[in-house]
Amino acid sequence: MEFEKLITDFATRHGVDGLVAEDNAAALDIDGIVVTIVAVGDTVSISAPIGETPTEGHADFADMLLEANLELDQTFAKSRDTGKYILLRRLALDSLDDNTFDSALEALVNQAETWSRLLEDFRPAAEKAAEEESQAGQLSAGGFMQV
Repeated sequence: MEFEKLITDFATRHGVDGLVAEDNAAALDIDGIVVTIVAVGDTVSISAPIGETPTEGHADFADMLLEANLELDQTFAKSRDTGKYILLRRLALDSLDDNTFDSALEALVNQAETWSRLLEDFRPAAEKAAEEESQAGQLSAGGFMQV
């Protein structure tokens, strides 16, 4: 299937006005998640941001994403351009039909929503742990806080 037809057919099926493929790319907002669809050669990449890198505990969260990469048919990465974590799926253009594309897009958006929520929940917990660690370091050997 041609990329432009894939996007046009999707827009028609789902009533998405103004969705067009320009320069082998398209973007749409699904439930507040901006999905970018790009064709390069015979591959279509679908990606969505899941959030900013957390200030505290970023290595722990990155480890969670790397572990998840082994279990999913989608891949987590960090964008050089935005510094955000993204979820990415690559598909062979010639293997796509309307149902396959819709299913892949839905699965990616569902995973992006789930990981965005996990990241939002992770931030306060990581910040609290860092604060507790900092306070513990301020205790002297006698159990008193140094001033």
